[in-house]
Amino acid sequence: MPQDEGVMRQRGKAMRGKAMRSRVILAGLMAPMLIAGAGDPVFVVRGDGVVPAKLGGQPGKLLLSPWAPAAPTLNPGYRTRIGLHAGLFGFSVKVGPVKVRGDTSVTRLDYQGMSYRRRVVWFERDYAQGADAAVGPGGIPARVVRFELRAPSGGERETVLPLVQQMFRPSYARVMLGKRPIILLFDPQHPRSLATAGAGAALAEFLGGELQGAPQPAHVAFGIMRPARRLKFARPLVFGGLRLDEVLVRISDNGSVAGVKDADADPEEVVVTAKRGNERRDVVIIGRDLLDRCAAITFDKPAKQIRLACA
Repeated sequence: MPQDEGVMRQRGKAMRGKAMRSRVILAGLMAPMLIAGAGDPVFVVRGDGVVPAKLGGQPGKLLLSPWAPAAPTLNPGYRTRIGLHAGLFGFSVKVGPVKVRGDTSVTRLDYQGMSYRRRVVWFERDYAQGADAAVGPGGIPARVVRFELRAPSGGERETVLPLVQQMFRPSYARVMLGKRPIILLFDPQHPRSLATAGAGAALAEFLGGELQGAPQPAHVAFGIMRPARRLKFARPLVFGGLRLDEVLVRISDNGSVAGVKDADADPEEVVVTAKRGNERRDVVIIGRDLLDRCAAITFDKPAKQIRLACA
């Protein structure tokens, strides 16, 4: 082999090695990434979870969130930019007394090296905060999705909860308080943990406790604020390495808190109770007040587990 040709090949190998190292460094700077380990790749989401994406070929920002639905959910302005047309049948969701109308269509999603078609939804109100659309772990085509909330401190304990997934809903854990099922959602964007009235009543019955303070507005979804009060437990709710001493409770939505002891009760107050429908879901959104103690939340779909690493 001529000397010049050998030098050129050596230089080519060196350049390819540098390029490969550059790609590795750049990959490490990206918010989400696929980490190949001994088992299946894990899709890792870091930081605020907002990544560049294209939906229907239109550039935008996609929020990868633990509490977002499995169906990618678009803000209405982004849907207009994409030019999606609604299907024959619409639907609606209710946040307290507020009904929010929605529609669906099918389009292609491109982000973080993945490209796939999926049924998407949008509503007449914005859903994604700080982005054009949002999708939860149930809608990310990876078997294991890990949200890294902060660097581990070394003192974390792992808490394992049963994972429940449904097509249009967020991924959640279902736990039992006595004979009452409670749905746990996880959202680092909610500053404080928030329970529906039915969940608050179940927690107070199981743990003891009382409502304290005046009503305050609490954000639920779609920019909708609902009145809530602080429920202080007599005994903490402990699951694994997590301890919940109090929660904000929506005082009139999805159940009733009329039976919960009120530390600030007015004897002249008239209590209005909500009807208890058969389809009521008792939900607690675990917010940043608790998740600040967690390094990561892992959604393991094959194992049907949610694993929280918390100090």
